[in-house]
Amino acid sequence: MLNITFNQIRLFEAVARLKSFTKAAKELNISQPAVSSQLKKLADSIGSPLVEVVGRKVYLTPVGETTYQQFQTLLEDFDDFSTRLKASQTGGLEGELCIAGVSASKYFLPFILAEFLKQHPKVTPKLSILSKSETLHSLKNKQHDLVITGRVFDGLGADFEAFTDQTLEVVAAPSDRLSSHANLSLKSLTKQNLILPMEETSIRQAVNQVFAEEGLKIEPYMELNSYELIKQSVIAGIGIGVLPANTFRLEEYSGHIVRLKVDKFPIKKHWYCAYNDKKKLSLVSLAFIDFLHCYPIETHLKKIYSTVGKTE
Repeated sequence: MLNITFNQIRLFEAVARLKSFTKAAKELNISQPAVSSQLKKLADSIGSPLVEVVGRKVYLTPVGETTYQQFQTLLEDFDDFSTRLKASQTGGLEGELCIAGVSASKYFLPFILAEFLKQHPKVTPKLSILSKSETLHSLKNKQHDLVITGRVFDGLGADFEAFTDQTLEVVAAPSDRLSSHANLSLKSLTKQNLILPMEETSIRQAVNQVFAEEGLKIEPYMELNSYELIKQSVIAGIGIGVLPANTFRLEEYSGHIVRLKVDKFPIKKHWYCAYNDKKKLSLVSLAFIDFLHCYPIETHLKKIYSTVGKTE
């Protein structure tokens, strides 16, 4: 019979997930020698090395990979049991909710989370904003309970549930001469100083597709790697931009940005809630997914931002 402690399970899961003894020690608030010592005891109990250290990098052995997968399942089951037990004892939902989102989600995700926490005040939230590569890594390795993303990624073993619309709009500064035009053709945009996201983003790919379907080629005036930078460049009058509606609500209500009426716009997309299909979702995660599907997100955001805009 294996002589394995619960602390060893949590410790090895952290080392395997973070690929680092130092980071695991910091996350678990213990010393690095303690990590090394407990990991050795765990390997001795299992009867095979679990990791290989080459330089400063930690690699899992085949046995380590299998152990990591099984320990993840054990911890998910235990966390689910703990959540259900607390809920039955206290009469309310309680536990941790670890959410991540892509860059553009930072403009609405905190507001949704705040409303969810009003209904479930005993839930402890953790919120992160991820790059594309970090998003892929999180979904593949079950790093977060849920990930909010604007696109579906294939081949990750993840489920994606659409929960609200995402619209892409053409925007300009109020002083721009195009702001007074009632209707603009798509072709007319090719003659403007277009400020667009980078080629690899889902937003840019959607814009490229709309232009390509009309036989038009885009030659951006500027390609920027930040929605915030695109927004500020538009406000400064450098050119017109294409942005997700969620990213410029405050500036629109405060009168610093206007939407242009352009043929084929707005482009309709979706926001998705994603999770690894092998991850057992906790009661808290399931409750948040239900909340995403049921809550009038668009109505709430319009109310929030219109109020903020009037007070400035």
